[in-house]
Amino acid sequence: MTGSVTGRRGLFLGAVLATALSLLLPMTGEGQESRGSDEWKAEGELGGSFFFGNREQVQFTTRAEVERADSLFESATELRFSYGEAENRDGEREINRRSWVANTSLDFRPTERLRPFVSGRLESSFERRIALRYNAGTGLRLISERDRRNRIEFAMAIQAERTFARDDADDFPVDDLNVARISSDFRVRRTFFSDRLALDSNTSYRPVFDSFGNFTLSNRNAISYDLTQVLAIRYSVLTEYDSGALDRGARTNRDGQMQVALVARF
Repeated sequence: MTGSVTGRRGLFLGAVLATALSLLLPMTGEGQESRGSDEWKAEGELGGSFFFGNREQVQFTTRAEVERADSLFESATELRFSYGEAENRDGEREINRRSWVANTSLDFRPTERLRPFVSGRLESSFERRIALRYNAGTGLRLISERDRRNRIEFAMAIQAERTFARDDADDFPVDDLNVARISSDFRVRRTFFSDRLALDSNTSYRPVFDSFGNFTLSNRNAISYDLTQVLAIRYSVLTEYDSGALDRGARTNRDGQMQVALVARF
């Protein structure tokens, strides 16, 4: 057990040192063009559904994303919240979904294709029995870039994570969990028809260092069509898998949702 903890600390410190050294290395000639003035990109998304009849059900989701880039840094922040209620067999309303996620990342040397970055994440999920989960890490990102709506990117990072399980399920007592994870992310963004049609696919896989059967996996695929320069309509599919959800008292390790939402870009 001590050796495992020591190994995790060594890997984490090694990643921090590698990232620090990469920041001190001289920049290569590729990608040295200046970005000029600061560039911002922001969008907000709102979707929902309501079912009535034999069993009423209501659900809504919100999402916001803000990105900023200049000659020194590139940052991205994403916020998501979803909430749902449904009637049970006795006609009583029950919460069946309540979750929120906050992601943020900061890339160094944004004019380079290979860039170091740091990231952090906070989340809570009623349906997956997570009171609070947070992590922070550092790694490298490889980008094949045209612009931020047309790019392919792959990132690898080492993360330290802590999970607090919900304590309202006495039949599933679970201790708070501290782990170190390997994080890999693959994202593709493309636009077509004079940028009016946009595709966005993002997949993340995060196994624990010494237990690859303990992992989280998420995939989000979205297609958007611009109605105006500001408004767009978006269809998205989000699936998430958490191998520890059943142990915390959830009904399943897998969650997913499909929705149509209205998007505003700024």
